[in-house]
Amino acid sequence: MPGNSEAATISPIQRSPEDLLAMQRTREAAQRLDDDARAVVCWLDAEFPGLVNSMEVQRHHGCEDNEIAHVEPRVTDRPRRHEARDAAEKALTALGWSFKPEGRDVRSTFHRPSQAQSAHARLADIARVRRAVKQAHTKRSSYCPSTARQE
Repeated sequence: MPGNSEAATISPIQRSPEDLLAMQRTREAAQRLDDDARAVVCWLDAEFPGLVNSMEVQRHHGCEDNEIAHVEPRVTDRPRRHEARDAAEKALTALGWSFKPEGRDVRSTFHRPSQAQSAHARLADIARVRRAVKQAHTKRSSYCPSTARQE
């Protein structure tokens, strides 16, 4: 049977080292987004107790590794939805993500405040986001265009 011997000699797809590195970076970015989104939804739960049920993060199929198309917290009090979304955007931006809403097809991931996490892990996530938001706010408020060096 020739099919069996042929199957044994077929090699996997060969990719260039650059392609393999790009694929690895994309996998690492996806894991970082998952970790950051989980931390942000825990932070939102601490900042807005009982308001946020979950958070949807949308990304375009062809986006860069650090780009997000949209974030939408699912809330119990609809009039406060924009307040929670603004906070989520601010937190994700402080963690190094940029928002690029332009584009067409998106894929969504959903994140909930994790009850599977230990209380210590949740507190660590909340503290990490708080530090990032505070640091981003400090950088913005300390910048003064009139004293900035002109190039």
